[in-house]
Amino acid sequence: MTTPLPELLAQVATLNDPAQPFTYTVKGNNIVGQWDIVRAKSLYPKEFKKIDKKYSITVEFDEKKSTYKYKDREKSSGMSVGAGGLSFGSSGFSGKENKKEFSFEVGGINKTDAGISPVLAWSFDTSKIKTPLFAFLEANGWTHKKGLFG
Repeated sequence: MTTPLPELLAQVATLNDPAQPFTYTVKGNNIVGQWDIVRAKSLYPKEFKKIDKKYSITVEFDEKKSTYKYKDREKSSGMSVGAGGLSFGSSGFSGKENKKEFSFEVGGINKTDAGISPVLAWSFDTSKIKTPLFAFLEANGWTHKKGLFG
């Protein structure tokens, strides 16, 4: 039996785990998972670099069919100043994705929300945020809406 949407949305806060770098919230009749992957400023002997990378997943529901669909969004921006001059850029993605990333840099001074360190390391795997969310939805009777050929 499918848990009615208002009851399901009332339980979303139970998905949040302080040990995880992402959170789930309710916006209207949607569930939004958000992950600030990395936000850092790095100062090397001859270079300054700034990185900001975010990811979100939005789940929308069809109450009549007891199904859900989702969309991934990713935003990245960066800037660096060094001997080669000034460079900056940004990119974005909206759609469906399964992605794993890992970055490790040593040297300079790196300032993040966690503090200051000579090491800047971060990792990202969409399955970490999707797996608990989709398991929660399916345990409550909701099924993923199949695509055109699904």
